[in-house]
Parts: sequence; C-alpha cells; structure tokens
Amino acid sequence: MNRKIILITRELFYVFTAALVIFAAMETVWPGVVLAYININWVLILWLFFGIIVLINQI
Repeated sequence: MNRKIILITRELFYVFTAALVIFAAMETVWPGVVLAYININWVLILWLFFGIIVLINQI
C-alpha cells in the first residue's frame, strides 16, 4: 500500500511540473489567458508540496 502512495505522489508531481511548463508557455505566447482563469499560486503550492513528499520518501 505504501508503494502505491509513493507512486501516486510522484506522478502528481510530474503532472504539476508539466502543468507549470505548459501554463508558462501559454502565458508567454498569449498573456493573460491562464491567469484569468487559474490562480498559479495554488498550482505552485501543490507542486512544492508533492515535491517535498517525493524527496522525503526517497530518504
């Protein structure tokens, strides 16, 4: 069971990393398209949270 949780947190970290890259590219090409609908701060907080969990589980 513990292995499944580690795998899920790692995959969520990858998803949030890809989302941040895509959102940054979209904002570069078309300013305001992402920030009008999504608060990037929450995405960054979740990305950081899952990143810390992934690092803790590797120790």
